[in-house]
Amino acid sequence: MDNSELKRLARSLGFKEVFLLPPPELPAHDDEPHIVWNTADIPWVKAAALLVWAYKPYPKEERIPSYYINSNLSYHASVALAKQLEAEGLPVLRREVPIKQLAVKFGVGIPLKSSLIAVPPYGTRIAFQSLLLGEPFAPEEYSLSEKSFCDTCRACEKACPAHAITAAGYDVTRCMRHYMDGADYPEWVYGIQKTHLGCEICQQVCPMNASLGFDEPTAEIKKAFALDALAEGNTRPARLLVGKNMTGHGKLEKEAKHFLEREKRD
Repeated sequence: MDNSELKRLARSLGFKEVFLLPPPELPAHDDEPHIVWNTADIPWVKAAALLVWAYKPYPKEERIPSYYINSNLSYHASVALAKQLEAEGLPVLRREVPIKQLAVKFGVGIPLKSSLIAVPPYGTRIAFQSLLLGEPFAPEEYSLSEKSFCDTCRACEKACPAHAITAAGYDVTRCMRHYMDGADYPEWVYGIQKTHLGCEICQQVCPMNASLGFDEPTAEIKKAFALDALAEGNTRPARLLVGKNMTGHGKLEKEAKHFLEREKRD
């Protein structure tokens, strides 16, 4: 198998792009040990494959997160891809790498003031997975002609309800998504939260996403995220759609109760 065959296989599983980049060579971050910052301990690695799963968002009035549903799909597709490579006796590790840094450094991603990266023509509506690969795979060279609109655009600054994005840059301590990894959020997050599990407001207004259009959630998805059912603890269908790692300890149930309380007040 060569690079071209790997790309064909990945696309057959639903990925839109496969970027084969040099392995990461960055200092390790002790606070993020799950990320492979460099391959000093795994010298057989010759390339880092960034697998791009592109998707369309749901209409902005939807509380349901298209990203997390697609991220879960991309996760399972990457597992299937790694298993197929292993079955052919090819060296592969399905590990997380510093995706943003690699994408920007090697010319496949555009950094935005929101801290996200855009990958043309998919904008920021992408879920990344990564594989570390040995021979016969090898890095390729990439370059981008597209630029961001960030120098002249203030759309995300104006839209962010937490004021996490300003002319001075992105302040992670003010971003509501920063506080949404655990099961309990600060009350101010529940008060301005628009979608389950994360925030999509900056992406909704970003001109890099203007031409993408929308998808509608299926009847199955809408039923899984019905607020009354979630608030009563019936979260299993929704957790299967977005992944159990994102939704433990009653997270969806608590979100649903806060959404219902806000609806009553409004």
